[in-house]
Amino acid sequence: LHCQEQHHHVGGFPAWVLAAPYLALGPGPMMLLSVLSGWHAAALSTRSRTTLLSGVVQQQEQQQQQQQQQRQQQTDSETGRMLSQSDTPLIDAIQRASQSVRAPFFFPGHKMGEGAPAPLREAVLGGAAGRTAPLRSDLPELPELDNLFSAEGPIHEAQQLASEAFGARSTHFLINGSTGGILAAVIACVQHFLSARQGGGGGG
Repeated sequence: LHCQEQHHHVGGFPAWVLAAPYLALGPGPMMLLSVLSGWHAAALSTRSRTTLLSGVVQQQEQQQQQQQQQRQQQTDSETGRMLSQSDTPLIDAIQRASQSVRAPFFFPGHKMGEGAPAPLREAVLGGAAGRTAPLRSDLPELPELDNLFSAEGPIHEAQQLASEAFGARSTHFLINGSTGGILAAVIACVQHFLSARQGGGGGG
């Protein structure tokens, strides 16, 4: 095992904190490997293993809560305001962008409704001439609308509000249906993931 290690005592038993994520081998029939905090490996009894693992999980949760509070405080200091559940940061940003854009050199092709064909206007807008408000809000990934993959603006604020409403530690928005989110959650927990490839024409 080629990695740096530090020797400790946990519950009266020898333990090793490994600096690399490898399976640890050592004396004793009961070996514990925790991926939550420093790769602890120790020869412990069942009761000692449960106690140690509970402590590691609790420590990890406390660290995550502290990090979340620090990020929240940093965001509040940067924005200069506190968010409430009555705020709609993403909708507000979309409305501001729809009113400020003058020359839409971007997708979609209806150009914020100005280039929408008559059948689309009749079907979506009720046939009323000049009513393009719904299509003016159909905007792509403009800088002022934040970045879904690295949210720091209105998407970040909206995700924070969603976390508070759901009682969740964190919330991440996704597009193109829930399948992408499910796959991302599964892949984050495993090293290898096998999935059936569903292609057209009855591919294998």
